[in-house]
Amino acid sequence: MGTGLGVLLLILILWCRHSVAAADFYAMHLYPRISACLTWLASPLPFSLTEWGVVLAVLAFIGLIVRAIRRRERWWKCVLKEAVLLLGVYVWFYGAWGINYYRSDIYARTGSIAMPYEESEFQEFLDEFSAQLNENWCPASAFEEIGDAELESRVKAWYAALPPDLGLCQPRSWQHPKRITFNRLFSSVGVLGFLGPAFDEMHVNREITPLERPFVFAHEYAHVLGVSSEAEANFWAFEASHASDSQAIRYSALFSLLTFTWNNIRSLLGEEAFQEWIATLRPEILEDMQSIHTYWQDRRWPWLARVQHRFYNFFLRSNRIADGTKNYGQVLRLVLTFASLHDHEDGPEG
Repeated sequence: MGTGLGVLLLILILWCRHSVAAADFYAMHLYPRISACLTWLASPLPFSLTEWGVVLAVLAFIGLIVRAIRRRERWWKCVLKEAVLLLGVYVWFYGAWGINYYRSDIYARTGSIAMPYEESEFQEFLDEFSAQLNENWCPASAFEEIGDAELESRVKAWYAALPPDLGLCQPRSWQHPKRITFNRLFSSVGVLGFLGPAFDEMHVNREITPLERPFVFAHEYAHVLGVSSEAEANFWAFEASHASDSQAIRYSALFSLLTFTWNNIRSLLGEEAFQEWIATLRPEILEDMQSIHTYWQDRRWPWLARVQHRFYNFFLRSNRIADGTKNYGQVLRLVLTFASLHDHEDGPEG
């Protein structure tokens, strides 16, 4: 029975890779049930089953080689067993979450077209953006008033109010962030959070700064709800956080949007105009950027970060995220297309 199910999942995965309609069916009808089941099964345990699943898979891979050497098995038998193991991991990853990479993007789901660049509208956006950044800035102490349970409740309530046709799952009460076992390793490569696809578990780095936490929580939860694009996850995180009645959470949204789109804005404006725009921001905002940059640089292992960046860039590109890791910064186009910074209550309009 297990083998038959695995074969069916493999056929589904291969079908979805070549059929957007099939991938959309998975994302809208199968994934919500799969995710609800997997997250419910994993919910009693506070630690990450995905992390330990990876550890066990690596140990099993090594163990098969060691056993083959000890028993003097023929090399092709060992290779076959390794291939079966890797195929099992592949089927689990894509069957549990990864097929979402092949679904329609947010533009197709909403019947929208990416807004072309127009200098006057972009400048109007920047004026409003800087005004809201300056207005919502708050000291680090303001984030101490927001507990984990309150943040989770706020974010889930916002996602729960989205129309179903936007293609996100409904939040579940048992879906909570999992404790990262190898937290120091993730800090060393600059990973602030991640989705564990084995059981659709969300993770938020325990060393994350209070300012970044609301946005990162909303970003990773968007992945749990079926969003594969990093740009789209950033967009939903911005929307969910910016809609909050908490000034601290709104500042987290605006600050995070600034950090992700810093280079995009610079390239669109040109250096001189960019520096003029930066001068309109409160100095405390730039101090926050510098202090957070230094904070993570002190925890970074440059050589490992480069390896991780190249691997993840290749992984995203191989899963139809053409921009690779640059996809994070594409959130600016989504905000310009769908969002008015004056009203985020109803989500994007199709």
